[in-house]
Order: sequence, then structure tokens, then C-alpha cells
Amino acid sequence: MNTTFSDDLFRRFRDLLLTRSGLYFPDHRRSDLHHCLTMVLPATGYATLEALYAAAVVDDKTLHTVIEGVTVGETYFFRNTSQFTALRDRILPDLIARREVIRSLRFWSAGCATGEEPYSLAILLHEALPDPDAWQITILATDINTAFLNRARAGVYGAWSFRETDPALRDRYFERLEGTRWRIRSDLRRQVLFARLNLVEDEYPAVMNGTTMQDVILCRNVLIYFDDDTIRAVVRRLYRALTPGGWLIVGHAEARSDFFAQFEVVNCPGTVIYRKPLHAPLFDEAIPSVPARQMVRPLSTTSADVASLLLPAPAAPSPSFVSDTPVADNAAPDTLAVARQAADRGDLATAMRLCETMVQHQPLSAEAHLLNGQILEQQGRLDEALAAYRRAVYLDHSLYLALLAMAGILHRTGHVDEAYRAYRRLLRALATLPPHAPVPSFDNATAAELQMFIQRQMEALRR
Repeated sequence: MNTTFSDDLFRRFRDLLLTRSGLYFPDHRRSDLHHCLTMVLPATGYATLEALYAAAVVDDKTLHTVIEGVTVGETYFFRNTSQFTALRDRILPDLIARREVIRSLRFWSAGCATGEEPYSLAILLHEALPDPDAWQITILATDINTAFLNRARAGVYGAWSFRETDPALRDRYFERLEGTRWRIRSDLRRQVLFARLNLVEDEYPAVMNGTTMQDVILCRNVLIYFDDDTIRAVVRRLYRALTPGGWLIVGHAEARSDFFAQFEVVNCPGTVIYRKPLHAPLFDEAIPSVPARQMVRPLSTTSADVASLLLPAPAAPSPSFVSDTPVADNAAPDTLAVARQAADRGDLATAMRLCETMVQHQPLSAEAHLLNGQILEQQGRLDEALAAYRRAVYLDHSLYLALLAMAGILHRTGHVDEAYRAYRRLLRALATLPPHAPVPSFDNATAAELQMFIQRQMEALRR
């Protein structure tokens, strides 16, 4: 096995990782990159790093393997105690006071690694909220590394992950397994939605992947792996993903004022946190899509991630649409695309108006009713969202996403029997597809994988 790492090969790997994942390896980290690639090489079946590079350029699976080999998953529960103290003592009281009426909170762990951070957040919320069961809590956890996400979904951890955790807290929220391993309680595990997302790609904030209107975003020890241009692009998108008054927490080494000029700076004991101003527009103006890097070819979303998010990728908008122009029937696809664009940037009012326009001109458009339901669900209007999903399913029985969304609302609102029937109906529909066939509107997810996901949901209903 040849692990020679010439100057030219270093530059090519460095540029490939930068353009395809945003990971930045400057010259002083050349030895780190070489070490990681050397460790990855045996598992790939290639004899040389040169051959590995050639494969990574053309094959997403190989590239994913390389990315997983060079990303760092070192983390543990309640890492950086001062930041969790700020969450408990500064951020949560603010959110509880402002959200007491609707009792709904949205959190996003961006760069969640193996899951210790979002699970720490779930535990903190359970401990700190006066009546946690009375609140609708959403915790989204994303990472670029699919191997980390699989470990996070399993929720099993060794003693090293608890090195700053009170043993009493660990015993309260984890089940002891063999040896020195513990598994997170199933009720907390179900609170967290894990999905693959590359922070460098311009795919968020978007209603379609659940990254809009966040109350708190934790993006800690992630930005340090990017160059300055990439950091600025990521921070702009994170700012847009926050609701007015929302909070951003980054790693201690990442708190550079020039990156966070749009935010208010809040000093807490032992840490600095950032807040989107309360007076910021509820719906930010669309920011021109300028990727931090021109992607050679975007990394595909894995089917396991699609099953976790239960949402498709947003459609590309039509640049020629003018919203004040009456919509003809043959313009309906453009109307739907622009409605999705408005929803993605958080302008739900415009998105809803466009959906209503489309429904008026194309009342049999199942896709319009589906998007209408997604917007209503985002606004917390679950009864109306459910009705929209029912209309979408009625118009197109093969619109599996609408049926799954309908089942999800029934599940969340405690309509156990109806949810079970909806899941079972979807299972029957998926059974008509070849097991390895991709399911329409679910990107790369196969029928077999979605069946497994739905079966787990049905099992949860019967617990």
C-alpha cells in the first residue's frame, strides 16, 4: 500500500474537499489530512492515495468515505458547560416568556456529530422547562457525516462521552447496557430528528427541510474547519434560519466579531452568545444565492436522511415569474416553484398567497395542496394542514409524502388509531413498488427503507 502524499496530491485533495464539502485544510494541517487519508485508505480497497483521489472525484460513495474519515467527531455530553448554563439561565427564560402562549420551540444542532449535543439539549429542556410535556419541542440535528448520524440515531454511548456529566443525571436519562455503555431513553431519542445536511451547500434555510424559523441554533466547533468566505456564507444562512430574537451559539474559538456583525452580542459568564435582533423582519428579503464555493457536483442526500426528515428537496424557482401578473393555467408550475422559494426564505405569507392563487387556477393540483399543508404545519395550524394533506392524497394517491405528513400530524396530535391506519395505508402503497426503487418526492429513499421507517413509527404508536 502506497501512502505517498506529494505536494500536488495534497493540493488536489485540499481543493476537492473545499469545493465539495467546505472542509478547509491549510498548509499547516497537511500532516493531519495525510494521517486521516492514510487511515481511510485500507477500508476503500485502493492501493494508493492517488487512486483514492481519482475515485473520489467521480464517485460520491468514495467521496463520502473520505469526508467521513477527515471529519472530527470528538464531543461529549454537556460540552462547554458555560454555554449550557447560558442556555438554561439566559436563553430559555427569554424564550419561555415570549412563547408562553403558543408553547412551541424549535432548536437546531448544526454539526451534531454523534449526537451528544442534541441529546444534551433534550435533557436540558426536560430539566428546565416547567412543564415539558405541555410544550411542542422540535430538535433538528444535522451533520455531513452519515456514519456519525447512524451512531447518533442508535443513541448508545461509552463512559468517555459522560466525562463532564453528573452520574445522577446520566442514570436518570440513560439505560445501562453491558459494561460501560448506556443508551439514551427512548422518549428523548424520539424528540431528535437526525438528517444529513452540508452547511456549505445553499439548501437552507428552507421549509422543505425544517431549517426555518429556529429559536436556537447550536453550531459549535464547526466553523473552524471552513475558510473565511465559507464561514461568512454559512453565518448569513444561519442568521436567516433564526426567528427574530432567535439565538446562535458557536464555539469559543469561532466568536469573531466580523463574522457576526448582524447579531447582537450577549455576554454571559464564561461565554459569548449571539442574538438575532427582535426588530429584525420576520421574513428576510431574499439574499442572492452565492455559494461559498462553486460545487463541482453536489453530494447527494442519503436515503436514511430523507427518511429522517420526511421532506423533499425544494424545487428550483423560475426566475421569470412576476408575482403581480395574473396566473394562467400553463404558468402553474412557475407559481408553485416561486411559492416554494418564498417558503424557503421564510416568507410564509407570500408562499400561502401563491398557493391559494395556484389552487384557484388549478384546484386539482395535488402538489399545491401539499405545499399549502407544509406551510400551514410550519405555522402550527395543524387542523388546516391536515385538511390540505387529505386533499392532496385524494387528488393523487401516489403522493406518498402527503400521506406520510398526514400520518405524522395525526401521530403528534394523539390520534393514535387514525395515525396507525394512515401508516398502514402507506405501507400497502409502498409494497406495490420494487424494494430498491426510489420513492417519488423522497429523493434517494427506497421503498424498503421508507417501509422500515414507517414500521418504527407504528411501533412507537403501540408503546
